Amino acid sequence: MMNYDELIRRDLEIGTGAVEGAIKHIIQRRMDHGGMRWIKERAEAVLQLRCIEVNGDWEAFVARVHDNARARMIEHGERFRLQQRHPDPLPHQREEAA
Repeated sequence: MMNYDELIRRDLEIGTGAVEGAIKHIIQRRMDHGGMRWIKERAEAVLQLRCIEVNGDWEAFVARVHDNARARMIEHGERFRLQQRHPDPLPHQREEAA
């Protein structure tokens, strides 16, 4: 059982409205349309990009991608290209060390 008095005193959320609204805004508007099918890795990548966009961090994200690509080019002596014939594999979720 939840101690509602304590949660209210600490000004913590006790309802699900804020979470449900965030899910609708971030996930459903982009990924929940008729006929859409997602594999876990691609859905996670799209959600990460959606969060970057909604948080207003798109320009910083693009700059970081460009900087990382340039650094790889310099490190490996490769020609700088953001568009690749064989794209890098999708990122995997990192396991947190216990």
